[in-house]
Amino acid sequence: MRELRLEYRGATPSHIIIGNGILNNCARYIAGHKNARRAVIITDSNVGPIFATTLQKILEEDGISNSVITISAGESYKNLDTVKNIYYELSGLHADRNTIIIALAGGVIGDIAGFIASTYLRGLPLVHIPTSLVAMVDSSIGGKTGVNLDQLKNQVGSFYHARAIIIDTAMLSTLPQHEFTNGIAEIIKSAAIADSKMFEFLETNIESLLTNQTELIEEIIFRTVKIKTDIVLEDEKDTSKRQLLNFGHTIGHGIETASNFSVTHGQAVAIGMIAAARISKKMNLLTNKDYLRLKKLISRAGLPEKIDMVDPMAVIHAIEHDKKNKEGKTNFVLISSPGKGLINQEVAPEMIVASIVEQDE
Repeated sequence: MRELRLEYRGATPSHIIIGNGILNNCARYIAGHKNARRAVIITDSNVGPIFATTLQKILEEDGISNSVITISAGESYKNLDTVKNIYYELSGLHADRNTIIIALAGGVIGDIAGFIASTYLRGLPLVHIPTSLVAMVDSSIGGKTGVNLDQLKNQVGSFYHARAIIIDTAMLSTLPQHEFTNGIAEIIKSAAIADSKMFEFLETNIESLLTNQTELIEEIIFRTVKIKTDIVLEDEKDTSKRQLLNFGHTIGHGIETASNFSVTHGQAVAIGMIAAARISKKMNLLTNKDYLRLKKLISRAGLPEKIDMVDPMAVIHAIEHDKKNKEGKTNFVLISSPGKGLINQEVAPEMIVASIVEQDE
């Protein structure tokens, strides 16, 4: 088991615990320093039937009374209507400021539950128990919460840190392979922007990682989480260095939106990373050799290299409405080598289009 304790300015410290089978001992991390004795578990229709009853029993055995709110699974339910319905359910349950909100599922539930916790009664204690690899290595870490506004991804949200993030790698055994592969995209992204040694490690071990070997996956989750937490601690509110974490995401989010979320987050980010690396190469920031290293690693991970059945101009339209745009300009995260990201790189619109439409010879 591995642990990280994060001290944020003006916020309750976050305790991250990573290990295999640690859900059985999660109650003491959930209760926290105030020793709260009541929780509401927010989950979805996919994860709830697998894990919610087990978690309820674990909490009850430790004297923490609890209730479960289950919503339909899927990105299409990540909206303000869902938030409103959960507010009403919390009111009916007489939730108070000592009631712990537990996000039990992947990134969609984590984002929704985090936003609920940050706003209901002006703030309830929050615990993440991510069940997808994407949520374990990315979305549960760093305090970003949010919901979509129509087709605009994460347009409404807040910064709100969980008191605990409990990453039980045993939960990954229930994950479909394509969902596991989605998480690999975020792992590759982290190495590509900040850790050349980890990138080389992935080049050597990617096939073994895809088999979800316990020791290997725990090690790589820890290294990925450490990259993100180091960046977040330096730039909590996403004004400078934290923008590195958006590598592949500007075009990736555009692809998700243009496909009406039929392209998964990991697939979209993989395509977005290749497009951003292609831009990096065209701008003479990245060598062709290193561009091909990234592209090959993404392909070996079983992730797509290009988009099919998505209108490139719809992607561009979505990018134009991206919340990261400033004064009408689209700034990209590019790379100069695997392990070194570059923020605030202004890219001409025609180059963005070319990075999506053009394919390598």
